[in-house]
Amino acid sequence: MNGPKQAAVGPRSTARPLTALVFAVAMALVGTSCGGDSGEVTTTAVAGTPVAHGQQLAGESCSACHGQNFEGVTGLGSALADSGFIRDHTDDELIEFIKEGRSMDDPDNETGVAMPPYGGNPRLTDDDLADIVLFLRTLQ
Repeated sequence: MNGPKQAAVGPRSTARPLTALVFAVAMALVGTSCGGDSGEVTTTAVAGTPVAHGQQLAGESCSACHGQNFEGVTGLGSALADSGFIRDHTDDELIEFIKEGRSMDDPDNETGVAMPPYGGNPRLTDDDLADIVLFLRTLQ
């Protein structure tokens, strides 16, 4: 039968679209993470890595209070970029801090606004929190 050829089905047929998707995600991360003097977050997160995952999660869960560039929001959330608090604590301590949050009346609370446990996102797992901490380390 001499009909039109059908596309191959199987792993080979998805290789190019998958490669294109990975490239597109990588370019999107680069495009949103480069900024020079514009004040935007600059990181070398590579798509599919724990740092890139942490960057995505931090953008979704932390930036509302800590700012799009993690430089803090006056009266809401302290800076996470170039943060002595982050530099002075171990990864495990930071993970526990995020899990517990911080009350409004905590003497170390600089904003007077409570940080809810898990930054308000209870779906975050320990692995998610570890990835967020890895990303925050790149901002120091």
